[in-house]
Amino acid sequence: MILQPKPAPHIRSAVSNQSVMGDVILTLMALYVMAAFYYGPRALALGLCGVLTCWAADFVCVTLRRMRFNPRDLSPAVTGMIIPLLMPATVGFSVVAAAGLFAICFVKHPFGGLGYNIFNPAAGGVAFAMVCWPTAMFSYPGHFIDLAPFTPVTTALSTGDAYTLYLGGVPTTDFNNILLGLMPGPMGAANVLVILACMVYLVARGTVRLQQTAFCLGTVALLAFFFPRADVPGLLSVFYELFCTSVVFCAVFMLTDPVTSPKRGMAKALYGLAAGVVIMLFRWHGGYEETAPFALLLINGTSHLFDRLMELWAARERRLMHDGRPGTEIRPSGQDGGESDDAAAEAEAKG
Repeated sequence: MILQPKPAPHIRSAVSNQSVMGDVILTLMALYVMAAFYYGPRALALGLCGVLTCWAADFVCVTLRRMRFNPRDLSPAVTGMIIPLLMPATVGFSVVAAAGLFAICFVKHPFGGLGYNIFNPAAGGVAFAMVCWPTAMFSYPGHFIDLAPFTPVTTALSTGDAYTLYLGGVPTTDFNNILLGLMPGPMGAANVLVILACMVYLVARGTVRLQQTAFCLGTVALLAFFFPRADVPGLLSVFYELFCTSVVFCAVFMLTDPVTSPKRGMAKALYGLAAGVVIMLFRWHGGYEETAPFALLLINGTSHLFDRLMELWAARERRLMHDGRPGTEIRPSGQDGGESDDAAAEAEAKG
């Protein structure tokens, strides 16, 4: 029999980069449909601008690194779709393009490209845009306004409910409108019910794990309940913190990034818990109304520590299972205070 060697990977699975990214793209498209319904074709044009910019930047970076460009790699498309969804529908195309270039050229490829980046590229791009163009990033239009794709925006803009919470005030938007995304905010991150439906789909498909998102949102809710930023009851504070900001979007689509998150199940849970704490710390002490991207970048840099911690814990458990219970010393044969096995066998033979 002649064995033919085949290149790695030798363990194959139905889950691949294409299938994972394809599922994410499908769910993001649902958010773009809602954004187009609220703001017109400009929302789709902004998404297309982000995808084309990220794909072009990825092609240039791969070529400069003398590597082969993989047209089936969908990760630049995911990054390009996420960035505009965290922006107002009136933001300029130049802002979207600059954020996409920063995400690919300064956050993704300097650390090795796909599979090696330490920080989430989309979070880096959005944070860069917030620092450079805060007025454009935090000024929102009304809903059901048909914004033309390539003409200057002249509609009236307003601040969002997240800014009201940032100032310590109470949002005035009706509860039903908040749940339906009919409030001033990023064009894709305000549709909380649609985002939660996308999360259910991604979890059912096995594309993402529930631990990170659940522990992150649970921690945010717990801290909001006991330490509200506005003068409202605890449960109402939880409602505002979860549904009037972009935290649900970031927890579903960015915190679950398989490259920048831990690999073990318990590490994912602790990672999500820590992310929730950092997000709330940024909200209490940060300088912007939307600080989740900055918090994610900070927590991304510590993800390997959670895996290392869990590996040390797993190694201890394996050692205890091998050696016995804690405090029990298993001695080699013949050193337990009695006769050795050889001596006992010899005595039995003589008897």
